[in-house]
Amino acid sequence: MSTILFWSPTKGASGSSSLAAAIAITIGNLYRGRLLLTHLGRRHTGIESGFPIQEYGMDDPSLQIQEGGWDAVSRLVLRGTLSRENIRNYTTPVLEHTLDVLEGTSGFGAAPPLLSPDLVKVVIDTANQYYDLTLIDAGSGVGWGAVQHEVCAQAKLAVLSLTQNMRELDAYFESVSPLSTYSSLPILVVLGKYDVHSQANEANIRRRYGYKGTLLTVPYSTDFMDAWNRRDVIGHVQREVRSGKEQQRKPFMSVGWAQSIRQISKAILEAAESDLRLKALERGA
Repeated sequence: MSTILFWSPTKGASGSSSLAAAIAITIGNLYRGRLLLTHLGRRHTGIESGFPIQEYGMDDPSLQIQEGGWDAVSRLVLRGTLSRENIRNYTTPVLEHTLDVLEGTSGFGAAPPLLSPDLVKVVIDTANQYYDLTLIDAGSGVGWGAVQHEVCAQAKLAVLSLTQNMRELDAYFESVSPLSTYSSLPILVVLGKYDVHSQANEANIRRRYGYKGTLLTVPYSTDFMDAWNRRDVIGHVQREVRSGKEQQRKPFMSVGWAQSIRQISKAILEAAESDLRLKALERGA
């Protein structure tokens, strides 16, 4: 019953959405619990891009609008009928009995229906009554609105995606972040597409900005990005994080993608004080 916020101050190509999806699938595979993954954008964008969720043709948008997602739960909130008993009916299951995706707003028309802070609060509160963990991709860019602030106010932890681009790092560390409003909110910083040979490595970044908080890294993975483009992110993550191959890695070898994702998943659950437990299959792994 915790909400985890994923966000990047860098607009586009930060890897925040793909990180949220990979973490959700990893936790769903390795831990016992019910998870919800969602975002605040249009359908088939953001986190949905890597999943095999059916896309409908532009000539028949009514099919998509009526089935579920934020459009549907918004209508239920307005009617006062959204509940812990029915919220799952308007999601798309992507891991049986474990992980559901609440799709974004309709992509048809000039603009998607507006999500209000009050509406988002009701949906998050209801989701947390049914799901053990709710992961929300709040998008990217510093132009936060009232909805993003509402999600942040509900969050138990913020996962911040950055890269090794020094201009972007300067912009973040030398400016006031929207997250600074929430001084008590734990922040876990993740450097995506990480190149261990770069001078902008973890140690140098900490030293340059005097950063003493949690900082983890995820190396770039061609295989993961190919799977994302094929909408096969579920199968790829399942194979990678459950294989255990990286247990045989030689000492001093750089940490691989799957091991990084597992470490970040564990760090998120610990920081959020989640009581999810490893599945018996994975104990000792």
